[in-house]
Amino acid sequence: MRIASLLPSSTEIAFALGLGKYVVGVSHECDFPEEAKAKPVLTRSRINPLKRSDEINNDVVSIAKSGLSIYDIDEKRLRELQPDIILTQDQCEVCAVSLKDVQEAAKKFICSAKIVSLKPRTLNDILNDIKTIGKATVREVQASALVKSLRSRIGCIKNKTKNIINKPKVCCIEWIEPVIAAGNWVPELVQIAGGINVISQKWQHSSAIDLKEILECQPDKIVISPCGFKVSQTIKDMGFLTSKHEWSKLEAVKNSQIFIVDGNSYFNRPSHRIIDTLEILASIIHPELFDEKKELATSFDSQLVNI
Repeated sequence: MRIASLLPSSTEIAFALGLGKYVVGVSHECDFPEEAKAKPVLTRSRINPLKRSDEINNDVVSIAKSGLSIYDIDEKRLRELQPDIILTQDQCEVCAVSLKDVQEAAKKFICSAKIVSLKPRTLNDILNDIKTIGKATVREVQASALVKSLRSRIGCIKNKTKNIINKPKVCCIEWIEPVIAAGNWVPELVQIAGGINVISQKWQHSSAIDLKEILECQPDKIVISPCGFKVSQTIKDMGFLTSKHEWSKLEAVKNSQIFIVDGNSYFNRPSHRIIDTLEILASIIHPELFDEKKELATSFDSQLVNI
């Protein structure tokens, strides 16, 4: 079996199912587990991921208008590796190589390869995707065991939050400039973690908003986890928010309830580590009940951080 995984979440799942030795190629963004970094890279981005959030957004818009793909597949390398299975996605063309590009590359060089495309929008979709990969790679037993353990962790959090009466309002932001409220599975995670998600809708795509909308909702806590950004990169871009006059009027800002989390590793990767994300949220929303992942959430104070 030879597996090409073209998105970070499927690479993480493949390794979690004990398939690491069968993975012959990965995407340029696959950085977990550590062994994945040693695999041949099959994709590249037309965008510099180290740019500011506004510059990245402008580049995405410009490339989309030109009709080009944000990512390129190294077709020559793909042909040389000859995978039997290609793991990809049909969820977001900004997040990874599009299904269409993968299909075209497969037709050119490796028509016999089985393409497994994932399209998660809900927490249950993510768990089912683990089983889908397990079935495609004859790792159904391992996949079922992993999903069972993940559901157990979800159940533990639900048991602790089910009787909470006073639930804080939570706003999760997945891009800074422009401001984008996190959708898809994130509102569902907030709900399970004992919070009330504001602005974005459960299971709907993330959407651009105005900071005024957040001000109108006055969330008790704001969680910032830009897609693809580490904490340090997010902190560098916080000036886009702190410079707006609405920012200082937010109760969450006044009460030091702003939290920055590694969006690259957790919130925006629909793998088994999404349960780590749930536990991070639980520790942010109800620190009196949870502290398992508290160290992974960085408190942000505009007055203490030099932008």
